Amino acid sequence: MTRTRMPNRNRRALGVGLVALAAIGALAALGALGPADAAAQVPGGPFKGQPSGDPSSGGNGTQWDLGGTFSVMAPQGQFSSFVNDGFGAALTALLGFEDSPAFRVRFDAGYVNYGSETLGVPVFSVTDRILTDIVTRNNVGYVGLGPEIRLPYGPVQPYVNGFAGLGYFFTVSSVERGWELYESPDYGTTVNFDDVRAAYGFGCGLAIPISRSAKPGVLRLEVQYRRHGRTEYLVPGSIVEDGFGGSSFSPVASDVDFVLFQLGLTFRV
Repeated sequence: MTRTRMPNRNRRALGVGLVALAAIGALAALGALGPADAAAQVPGGPFKGQPSGDPSSGGNGTQWDLGGTFSVMAPQGQFSSFVNDGFGAALTALLGFEDSPAFRVRFDAGYVNYGSETLGVPVFSVTDRILTDIVTRNNVGYVGLGPEIRLPYGPVQPYVNGFAGLGYFFTVSSVERGWELYESPDYGTTVNFDDVRAAYGFGCGLAIPISRSAKPGVLRLEVQYRRHGRTEYLVPGSIVEDGFGGSSFSPVASDVDFVLFQLGLTFRV
């Protein structure tokens, strides 16, 4: 069966992009290091919700908040002509500064699935009495790094953010039922097609503190717009079986814009 493996150029682009984002994040963290009593220099003391005189968990004037997000994707423009709504999740890390409580550096890494299809095939060529399901999923993985500015006080705290990053579009087929018949489940998974594109965008939302301890939790309601430029990707029906054990691909090429509606939680660490 014919399969298109991940091109080396895409692996290199993805690797270089991730290294660059990690390096930028590390430089931002290093640049944030300052005197341990930086919070005492801010009128009104440290972040709201943090006991006076209590050092930040990040130390040296920094605050780290980590959390997760549930996402609903709404395709826009040309992308909406080929793709329906999708669902996914993301991890979020926020680096805050005690001497600038309204400003944060934000990193996101997420995943959205926008379609799938299931193909039932016989395990043995001599009979179809034992079938297995091959499930093909169309996905977008993404990373982004950029600033976030938030009103740091009050019961509801509005914020805006912007980012630059990467979008990784990939379609994977896996043996979902009957894979135990194989020597290893690794043999039952194949990347059929993929593409990597630079991405940028912006978002806005509301942060609602749910605790006022030294390590507060925050409920986040957000809308984020992402742009990826012209991208090649597969949709349900793009892979066609020829009836003789082979298959062919018909990728779609279009600009890819979508909106993420997100609900998440972050906690001070």
